[in-house]
Amino acid sequence: NSQKLELIDKLANEGIEKQAYPGCQIVVAKEGRIIYSKSFGYQTYEKKTAIDKETIYDLASITKVAATTISLMKLQAENLFRTDAEISYYLPYLKNSNKSTLKISEILTHQAQLATWIPFYLIELDKQNKLNPFFFSDSIDDKHAVRIADNLYIDKNYSFKMYDTIAKSKLRKVKEYKYSDLGFYWFCQIIEKQSNSSLDQYVQKTFYQPMGLQNIAFLPRQHFDLERIAPTENDTIFRKQVVRGDVHDPGAAMLGGVSGHAGLFSNAEDLAAVFQLLIQNGYYAGKQLLDTTLIHKYTDYQFYSTKTSNRRGFGFDKPYPMYTADGPVCKSASVRSYGHSGFTGTYAWADPDSQLVYIFLSNRVYPSAENNTLSKLNIRTKIHQAIYDAFEVK
Repeated sequence: NSQKLELIDKLANEGIEKQAYPGCQIVVAKEGRIIYSKSFGYQTYEKKTAIDKETIYDLASITKVAATTISLMKLQAENLFRTDAEISYYLPYLKNSNKSTLKISEILTHQAQLATWIPFYLIELDKQNKLNPFFFSDSIDDKHAVRIADNLYIDKNYSFKMYDTIAKSKLRKVKEYKYSDLGFYWFCQIIEKQSNSSLDQYVQKTFYQPMGLQNIAFLPRQHFDLERIAPTENDTIFRKQVVRGDVHDPGAAMLGGVSGHAGLFSNAEDLAAVFQLLIQNGYYAGKQLLDTTLIHKYTDYQFYSTKTSNRRGFGFDKPYPMYTADGPVCKSASVRSYGHSGFTGTYAWADPDSQLVYIFLSNRVYPSAENNTLSKLNIRTKIHQAIYDAFEVK
């Protein structure tokens, strides 16, 4: 029902009018075909560059599934990774820490008692908001060789300090579902160790290149013209600039832009292809890239019960088995559906029951991450429901 699809345009424009985001991309694929692909608004509120299909967005936490989780699936199919192992089996440096016996299955589902995140950059800021000159420099040199942003470089060995900080961090007292970035820092290390390749290169050669995708990558400045990349936040504390073409997440930025929890950039159509790969049981462009059984395993509930109410799959977010308004998804999405959202104002969801893929990309953090209008207006979920209603899928 194309008339009902017009509601998507109305909702997308309402978000721009109410300054939930300066612009967005929306893609809907049904049964393997893109049936809706539109861009709205501008890269910034200054309205200089209109959003089009070529615009590249910072996916934020969608990285966790569109790069990290699919890589873990691939390694598991090759007997190089197991979800039932303890984290220290793959990362022996954690053996003498309080993380030694944490199960990977519990880290992937956010119930491993890890702290939600660590503000690494604040550790190195003094009272005048100045960064420690021992670790940071405004120009690149032999020691400060890792780019964070324009005119900001970090000690090439600082990542060891970050991983050490995670290893020494306190565990939460109660074992319950609590979303955490920290385990996905480790998954990046595991993927790189087990594949003998950096995460960004591994996903390119294992997934994106065989799929023919040219608009999805880590380190987007190396792949795309800067004008194509939507800016994220005007960071007045850490980077002291508008962040553009460098990852918004400060922890991922301090690792040089490649991490398991953030760092992936894409346009909506290429991200839709990654989720299409999943609902096509790992088959895409004439190639079987992922194991069908493992896709079903990873995208299913792992620990849900009335007692734990942990709705997560391995890496993936899922609807609550009984619909609740404060859940991550619209009412019509099936219990077999799965996806993820991102802090920058992104959302990706796939429903194998209705063969539906929905992508919403925006830079709601521009110019300030404090702007939470997108969530308050519930625009991403309302658009998702409008899509189901247009197909009269109940």
